[in-house]
Amino acid sequence: MTMRISVQIDSAAAQAQLRRWGGEFRDKVKKAVSRAIASEAVELKQDVRSHVASQMAVVKKSFLKGFTAKVLDKDLNRLPALYVGSRIPWSAMHETGGQIAGRMLIPLNGRVGRKRFKAQVAELMRGGNAYFIKNAKGNIVLMAENIKEHDRPLAGFKRRYRKAEGIKRLKRGADIPIAVLVPKVVLKKRLDVERLVASRIPRLAAAVENQISTVD
Repeated sequence: MTMRISVQIDSAAAQAQLRRWGGEFRDKVKKAVSRAIASEAVELKQDVRSHVASQMAVVKKSFLKGFTAKVLDKDLNRLPALYVGSRIPWSAMHETGGQIAGRMLIPLNGRVGRKRFKAQVAELMRGGNAYFIKNAKGNIVLMAENIKEHDRPLAGFKRRYRKAEGIKRLKRGADIPIAVLVPKVVLKKRLDVERLVASRIPRLAAAVENQISTVD
């Protein structure tokens, strides 16, 4: 699910007018509209990224950089349009909210990168130091034993577990909760990029009008 918001500020009448205009003048109008959108898109891109950063605990900067605003002006028969979206496939889930079905392991006591988490769990599994238990709440929890030969893959889990529980030091052989197995994940709506873009349409329309007025 990809976040994509396309705002076209031109109407059917404007499209018809564009077709009636002569070739050279029409090209000038298209370029003027493109300039107006491009000038607004730069600031809008930063506003969208700031909005995302304020609503979410962003770990990787690449997530924020995935949000962009740009001009769509390749169609010779249409006026340019504004595209706002993200190249991160699942980012739209935070705009609308939704549910991800399927059994998933969710790291406990803090965030871990997906690839790193997968590699660490795989290493523990290969070493026979990963096992599931059902806790008092009925949750299925992946555990690992604090043994020397697995100090490296367990380092982050131990640190976050000690911090969460207020434990200064873990004894050798102690059980460490790694992750919880869940049947689904429900994501709440956390972003409102569409509202942010909609609020900028009057300003964008004014910029387009100003640029067109300079065409002769």
